[in-house]
Amino acid sequence: MKYQKFVCPCCGYDGLDTKPYKDIPNPPYPINLTPPYSNHWGEGSYDVCLCCGFEYGLDDEPGPGLKPDSFESYLKNWVQNESCKWFEPKSKPTDWDIVKQLEAAGISVPEYIRLARQLTGKK
Repeated sequence: MKYQKFVCPCCGYDGLDTKPYKDIPNPPYPINLTPPYSNHWGEGSYDVCLCCGFEYGLDDEPGPGLKPDSFESYLKNWVQNESCKWFEPKSKPTDWDIVKQLEAAGISVPEYIRLARQLTGKK
C-alpha cells in the first residue's frame, strides 16, 4: 500500500510523511501569507522537513520575543548561508535540483536562485 506524501511549503520537498499544518491545502500554496502559519492553516505538525529543515509550528512561531521565520526568509537563508545543505542528507536524491523542486511544487523560484544558477552555468 502506497502512503500519501505531503509537500513542504518552504522548499517544495514532496516527501513529507505528515501534513505540515492541519488544514494546509495542496500546492500551489497562497503567497504573501505572514507567520505564524497556524493562523492560516491550523496547528503545525512540529515535524521537520528532511530537505530544508523547516520545523512547522516552531520556525514560524518560535515564542515570545523571538522573530518568526516566513517561508521566504527561511528559504533565502537556507540557500544563501547554508548552500542548500539537506537536513537529512541520506534522503537527498542524486539528481536533486532546487529549481525543479520549487517549480514542481508551484513555488515561485526567487530571483537570487536564478541569478546564482546563471553565475555557476547551471541551467
